Amino acid sequence: MAAIEGDFQASDFFTPAEKAAIKWAEVLTEKTYRGENPQAMPELKKHYSDAQIVEITMVSCTFNFWNRFTDSLQIEIEDQTVMKKFTKSKSIDPSDYVAFMCDCWWTRPGAADAAKAAE
Repeated sequence: MAAIEGDFQASDFFTPAEKAAIKWAEVLTEKTYRGENPQAMPELKKHYSDAQIVEITMVSCTFNFWNRFTDSLQIEIEDQTVMKKFTKSKSIDPSDYVAFMCDCWWTRPGAADAAKAAE
């Protein structure tokens, strides 16, 4: 966290691709994508596909929205009593999660044909 809050561009903790994504999130948050940071998008395109850029942008914008929404309505983040309940949460094996996500309806045999027929 300290590396992100500090000079993340000079940090050895991040790859050039990660630095580009962090910079893009910063540009979106500060609303400086119209002229003040012309290098941000070309740098992002060196490392990510169009689809990945859309996803990075969506995630950053979603968190920016959420922060502005909760701040403007003065919604407090859950108190420590609620937050402590999360420490008792079950751990999820990443491979189990990947397997679950890969076994979604759109990956099942015939799903593409069914989706096409629904159009």
